[in-house]
Amino acid sequence: MLRDVQPADLPTLFAFENDPTWCAMAMVKSRSEDEFRAAWANIFDGWESGTTDVIQKVILVDGELCGTIGCHRLNSRHVVGYGLGKAYWGRRIASRALGLLLAEVPIRPLHATTAATNAASIRVLTKHGFAIEKTRIAPETRRCLAREEMILVLA
Repeated sequence: MLRDVQPADLPTLFAFENDPTWCAMAMVKSRSEDEFRAAWANIFDGWESGTTDVIQKVILVDGELCGTIGCHRLNSRHVVGYGLGKAYWGRRIASRALGLLLAEVPIRPLHATTAATNAASIRVLTKHGFAIEKTRIAPETRRCLAREEMILVLA
């Protein structure tokens, strides 16, 4: 099931996001705890004030927090993203969570970006109707490593 992220979830989500294997798979750089908490403080503040359209949920299986999934506006596109703790990989949890989110979020088109080497994420997205729009070489950013990435769209 999915539920709104709560402040008490942050330590677990921070641990997932800072696992070196998780970062390598997603081709992202880990953030400091201060950077992580500041990003979440902005999301929580936006929810409280009604000034954000960020949808962010935790993924629960049998009451256990497994990861996070959400949708936000980036430039002119609505983008879906998700991440699971390493212990939950390969159990079809991401696919089930994406199905739940897509049923809850009627916005179309939706976009997703993933490292071209992340075959598992590409499978999850295409299983739910996302099609590869393009592949590109993305430069290194403050958050991401330079990588070949795929941009997918659900019309």
